[in-house]
Amino acid sequence: MINRRTFLKSSGIITLSGVLPVWGREIDNFPALKFPPFGLQVYTLSSIINAPGADTRTVLKQIADMGIRELETATGANGLYYRHSARDFAAMANDLGLKWIGNHVGGLPRNSQVATGSRNLRDNLQQIIDEAAEGGCGWVICSSSSINSLDEIKRTTEIFVKAGDLAAKNKMKFAYHNHQSEFTAIDGISAFDYVLGNTDKNKVFMELDLAWATAAGMDPVELFKKYPNRFPLWHIKDLDKTTGRPCPVGNGKVDFKHIFENSKLSGVKHAFIEQDGAKTIDDPRSSVTWLKSNIY
Repeated sequence: MINRRTFLKSSGIITLSGVLPVWGREIDNFPALKFPPFGLQVYTLSSIINAPGADTRTVLKQIADMGIRELETATGANGLYYRHSARDFAAMANDLGLKWIGNHVGGLPRNSQVATGSRNLRDNLQQIIDEAAEGGCGWVICSSSSINSLDEIKRTTEIFVKAGDLAAKNKMKFAYHNHQSEFTAIDGISAFDYVLGNTDKNKVFMELDLAWATAAGMDPVELFKKYPNRFPLWHIKDLDKTTGRPCPVGNGKVDFKHIFENSKLSGVKHAFIEQDGAKTIDDPRSSVTWLKSNIY
């Protein structure tokens, strides 16, 4: 079994940290960034990068050409990441000046029948950690988990405790990505509050999806105040004011200026643009342009 630091040293990826922007401190006379550098959740371009005949390197180069330097992925079926092993995908990203920060994987399955080749934290935790270490990822993130009853919420939380422990042993960290349902009270408590209230604050974190939290009627800043430093990862996502569907950042109803002004309360270190169902590379490119003009 290989841990993340061992992989980074052997692959040379650890040297990439020297050319990436670092939030909060001055380096080589360049001013410190006001906010953490924004990256991209590659799921945004799922229909493009997963299309038959798509060339992974070509898509990654398009991402890098936008000025993106950090990646988060949402894949891993059959141990492959956009048709590549974790090691090969990481090397490809590194060669293009991209750093692979973390990968999304499912938690407690919603159905008794698990799809062949899929990975989930309940059944494949060690394998998931090993693949993340092979790719030099610092984060393992639960994309979603079955939380339809208090029993499922408790079982999900037990899985997260194990994931947080194993990630820590391998010099990695674990986080849970929210949708809207995490904020719905079941038997008097939401999955969001149950998970954060029953896990180690130093081992189980949240990746706050700013759009889905907003859609659930939550103010992200109030969540930062309630659970300070539990949100080292964000999804920068916007929602169309009419349809409620994901749209390019800045075109919807999420109050990003209010959120970013209070970002330090959250403990955020990495923030990933995500637009579910983006059709072309122009969608995330538009988000990058808006963030550079209005936030960064």
